Amino acid sequence: MASLLRETHPLTLKVMRLSRPTLANTRQLPIDSGNSVLAPSLLDAEQSNPTQSGQIFSDLLLPNSMHPLEAFPLSETLVLPRSFGTMYLGETFSAHLCLCNESSSIVREVAVQAAMQTSTQQLQLFSDSTAHLASGQPFNVQVAHEIKELGAHVLGCSVSYLSAQGERRVLQKSFKFQVANPLVVKTKVNHLERDVLLEVQVHNATQGTMALERLRFEPSAPFTAEDLNIVVADGSSLWESRAGFMQPGDVRQYLYRLRAQTDSGPMTVDQERAVQYATALGKLDILWRGSFGSFGRLQTSQLLRKSPGMFLLEIERVEILGADGSNSAALEVPFVVRAHVRNVSERQMAVSVAVHSHPMVISCGPAQHRLGEIDVGETRALDLEFLALAPGVQRVGAVMLSDSLSGYSREVDHLLDVFVAC
Repeated sequence: MASLLRETHPLTLKVMRLSRPTLANTRQLPIDSGNSVLAPSLLDAEQSNPTQSGQIFSDLLLPNSMHPLEAFPLSETLVLPRSFGTMYLGETFSAHLCLCNESSSIVREVAVQAAMQTSTQQLQLFSDSTAHLASGQPFNVQVAHEIKELGAHVLGCSVSYLSAQGERRVLQKSFKFQVANPLVVKTKVNHLERDVLLEVQVHNATQGTMALERLRFEPSAPFTAEDLNIVVADGSSLWESRAGFMQPGDVRQYLYRLRAQTDSGPMTVDQERAVQYATALGKLDILWRGSFGSFGRLQTSQLLRKSPGMFLLEIERVEILGADGSNSAALEVPFVVRAHVRNVSERQMAVSVAVHSHPMVISCGPAQHRLGEIDVGETRALDLEFLALAPGVQRVGAVMLSDSLSGYSREVDHLLDVFVAC
């Protein structure tokens, strides 16, 4: 009864996803043409009627030296997809719509619409009309949509026309498919003074082999990025080697160094503050290729970090005077350490410094130093004298920086490490 009440249309609509084909997998039966009278017939049957089911062929794979063609698992037969399958984020969905008039009469005022429905929006892909379709006349159209969301997608097709009785009728069909994430990207942030080392881990979450053609980091202000993914042997880029190919489940790691984007000369206080308090690092732009040259492009959202912040008083350019650029000193011989104290706050500060000694390196000078009032962005040099009591690598100078105007204080556990020679 339900089939009798089902609405019939003179038009038929067929939709096929346009995607790259694949090679059919076969398990060829090893044939000894010298000892078998059936060998010529079997070889002719295999060449004329290739199969991918593998039900009538042996699963035994012999070495290529014995049967170079029969043992090869891929045939020359191309297999078209039988369903929409699974799409991946960043790929472009393409489909062919074929509307055909299978009745014996003319169908008039035909209007065709195609839309893509996601969980958040509906996008119109195609909308057109034709005056009429004669008997047996087709109407073909191709639609494309770049996949930018995960989850279920529905391709909705609607065809309206005038029936032979002059009534407006509608033919609707929908096709549902899932969109999965092709890559799992994880990041780790390491701080190296004012620079940032960004580690990127990329995991192939698809079921096929892919080649990462490009992985570019686009930094956000106020950073500039340096690509450290260089092959040490010849100095070429990592993308020019086999390291860009990833099997299903493979993981690759890449490294970028972010520096402050400044003009020539030292950074101002505002520039330092912008660098230290910036939370957005940038985006990753990834381009990969799959089988038969299919490609996808994925751009991540802003990669964020927890801001390390900054101290109101910074110690810069700590050096040992007279050491010719090397942090070394002689045992039981006094040496002078020069530290540059900079005011990076938003107001003037009256700075005083209290010096503490480590067990193996003691202070020879006063325990308290007054640097006076330091303006915003100004740097003041501080010379401290120490004496090493033991050889080896030792820590030098624990200090306490204080501002008498605001009550701000900061403790620094050591100024630098020094090598003490006997």
